[in-house]
Amino acid sequence: MSDTPEPIRPASGAGAAASGNIVMPHATTGSPDKTPAPTDLPTRQLISDEHLKEATGRTRKQWFKALDKAGAQDWDHKRIARWLGGKQEVDSWWAQSVTVDYEYARGKRSHGQRSDGSFETSVSKSLRLTPDEIWPLIDDDERRRAWLDCEFEVRGRTPGKSLRMQAADGSRITIALYVLPGGADGNPRTRVDITHTKLPSAQEIPETKAFWKSCLGELSGLI
Repeated sequence: MSDTPEPIRPASGAGAAASGNIVMPHATTGSPDKTPAPTDLPTRQLISDEHLKEATGRTRKQWFKALDKAGAQDWDHKRIARWLGGKQEVDSWWAQSVTVDYEYARGKRSHGQRSDGSFETSVSKSLRLTPDEIWPLIDDDERRRAWLDCEFEVRGRTPGKSLRMQAADGSRITIALYVLPGGADGNPRTRVDITHTKLPSAQEIPETKAFWKSCLGELSGLI
């Protein structure tokens, strides 16, 4: 992938009004989608089958067929990953990737859903500054309030890299900075990622994503 950032540290995050909860109307949903057919692939960005086969010896559909034959449609996430890593000797990273793809394809996991059943969403924005220039706006309570009109409990930080917070509802927010290659004009670039995890339902995702996009717009406006 071009323009790949140098990771500093992932993030997780969430929030809303002064209480630390995001209070927004839930999006209305239509009838649930039908369960995908056994040959369906998850509708999200995937590692190419060529790379997958090179790393694991099989394409995605071949792995799905093998998992179906082994009875994996009735297994939980950990058991599928253990079967791939143990009996099939697939590297742990690839085993996790195939497991998640299989869960999406078989309707065992919804978009944005984690293996523990909770949901998450994330947003990002590139800014023409260094991480050290952006960090005070993330870390300092008063300066953070200028773009994030919410109060969260700060649970931890890696100075200059990430801030971890928790909302009153138990959901978690991480704000992380990633170094990007400099622009053609020679200016530095940093990507600000906000990841909100432990959301209770998929209905929370659209509103939460919109909230954080708005916050990043406010942050950008301060620079």
